[in-house]
Amino acid sequence: MADTMKDKLWALLRRNLSRVLSQLNRDQDSPLFGSFDRNFWHYKIRDFSSMILQQGMLIPAILKDHDLEGNAFYRHPLMDTWIEGSLKFWASKQLRSGSFNEYYPFEEGFPPTAFSLYAVGLILKNRDLAKPGGEVYRAVQKACDWLSKHIEKDALNQEAAALAGLTLCSKIDGIKVDKARLEARLSEFYERQSPEGWFPEYDGPDTGYLSVTIDCLWDIYEATADQRALQAMNKAVQYIASMISVSGETPVMINSRNTDYIVFYGITRMAKDNPAASMILEQLINNTTKPDHYLNRTDDRYISHYVYQSCFRSLPYLDEICHGSDNLPAGRNKKILFKEAGILIKHVKENTSLYVNARKGGIINVFGVNGIKDVDFGWRAHQPGGKIAVTHWLSRYYEVDLESDNSMLIKGRMSSHSWMKPTPFKHFVLRATSYFFGNRLIPWLKKVMIFGDKETGISFERKITLYEDRIEVRDVFKGAELPDIKLYRAPHYSLRHVSSAGLFVPEELIGIPKAVAVTETEALPGDESVPEAERKAVTQVDQVLFKRTIKL
Repeated sequence: MADTMKDKLWALLRRNLSRVLSQLNRDQDSPLFGSFDRNFWHYKIRDFSSMILQQGMLIPAILKDHDLEGNAFYRHPLMDTWIEGSLKFWASKQLRSGSFNEYYPFEEGFPPTAFSLYAVGLILKNRDLAKPGGEVYRAVQKACDWLSKHIEKDALNQEAAALAGLTLCSKIDGIKVDKARLEARLSEFYERQSPEGWFPEYDGPDTGYLSVTIDCLWDIYEATADQRALQAMNKAVQYIASMISVSGETPVMINSRNTDYIVFYGITRMAKDNPAASMILEQLINNTTKPDHYLNRTDDRYISHYVYQSCFRSLPYLDEICHGSDNLPAGRNKKILFKEAGILIKHVKENTSLYVNARKGGIINVFGVNGIKDVDFGWRAHQPGGKIAVTHWLSRYYEVDLESDNSMLIKGRMSSHSWMKPTPFKHFVLRATSYFFGNRLIPWLKKVMIFGDKETGISFERKITLYEDRIEVRDVFKGAELPDIKLYRAPHYSLRHVSSAGLFVPEELIGIPKAVAVTETEALPGDESVPEAERKAVTQVDQVLFKRTIKL
C-alpha cells in the first residue's frame, strides 16, 4: 500500500487517468481535435464546446513534465501535440467579443473566459506556444481585453481566476494588460475577504470555492510576490482548517454553494511553510482510499474542470510540505463562532464535530470519527402549483441573533421555489435571446436559478441551544397558510442551483425523523423517541411548534 501522500494521491489519479484523457479529442485529423468536451466532439449531444472544460489541457502538461512512478506520458512527444491542439482549439472557439461559451451558444460567459485563460496562462508560462501574430496569441489578447472590462462580484473564485489569468498573461511578451485597472481590481478583491478568512460566494463562505481561490492566489503570488496574496491565503487556510471534521471530511450543506470538495494545489504550495495547510492535506489525502471520498464521485464534467487538474498540479510538490505537530481544530476540544458567516462549530476531540449555519435557516451537521451521523436541514412544505416552501436557504432576509456561542435564534419567512424543467422550446428561446443580448442575459438567469428568494406568508423562528452532550432545536411557524399545508422535515437537497454540487453524498442515507407538533408545556423528546400512536398531525391552527433533540 502506498505510504506517502504523494503515492496515495497519484494512485487515485492514475486509476482515473484514462477517464480524464478520454474527455479529450485526440484524433489529429479531426476538425475538433483538442476539444475537452466529450459531449460535443464524440457524443454530439451539444452543438458547441463548453470552453471551461479546456482547463483539462493542464493535465497533459503535468504528465509530460514530471517523472511519476508508472507515468508512461513522461516526456512523450504526443503530450506536446495534445497541448498545442488544445490551445488552438481554444483559440478557434473564441467569440468576437473575446469571451467564450460554457452553457449555451452566444453566452459570453465570465467563468469559461476566466478559467480557460487562466489555464492558457499557466501553459504558456512554461512553453513558447503563443508566437506574436499567431492565433493563440491573438486569442489571449482578446480574452485579456474582455476580462479587463468585466468584473464578477457575486462568486469571488471566478474573479480570482480572472485576476490570475490576467496576471499570468501580462507576463507574456507583447500581451497588453492595463496594469492600473488590474491593480484596482486586485485591491478591491483583497478588501472583500472577510476577517474570518473567506471570500463571498453568493453571500456566504464556501470551502470548495475558497480552495479554488487559494489556487488562483498562489499563482498570482508566485508571479508577482504580492504579499497581499500570501496574507489572504494564510487567512483562508485557517478558515478551511476549522471546517475539517473529526472524520477528515467537510460539511457539504454548511457551505454557501453546497460544494463537497477541496482542491489541493494552492494548499499544497502553502504547506511548505504552513502547518495548518499540511494538516489539511494529510486529512484529505489520507482519506482518498475510501470509496466515498469526494474525488471518487467527481463527475465527468468536473474531472476536466479545476478539481482534477488542481490535484495533478499538486503532485510534484507533495514531497516538500512540512509536517508540523499542530493539530487541526478538530484534534482539540474547541468551539468556534464565525459571526459574520453565521456558522457555529464545536469540535470534541476524537469524538464529534458539530456545524450549524444560521444564515441558511439553522441547518445542522454532526460528524463522528467514521463520518456524518446526524443532520437537520430545516423544513419544507408543498404549495399550490407544484412549488416548494423551504427554510434551508441562504437568505439575505433572515434575522440572525447569535445570542452567545451556545445559542442562536433565526427568524424569517419560508421562501418559495419552483422546479426549472428544460424543454426544447425553452432552449430555443434561450439561444434566440442570447444571440441578441449575449452577456446581458446572464444577470436575469442568475436571478431565476440562483438568487430567487420569493418569500411566502409563513414565518418561522428556529432557536438552537447547545449543551455539552446535545443540541436542542425549537421551531415555531406562524401564518394563515398553515391550515392548508403540511410541514415536513427537509431532505438533504438544496434548491439553489450550483453546477459543481448535487453529487451523491453519504448524508443522504441518514434517516430524516418525522415531524411531531407539540405544545409549549410538553417535554422535549427526540422525534425518534415518540411512539407512533402518539404522533400528532399538524393541527388546523395558525401557529405550530416543533421540538427536537440531537445527541452529540
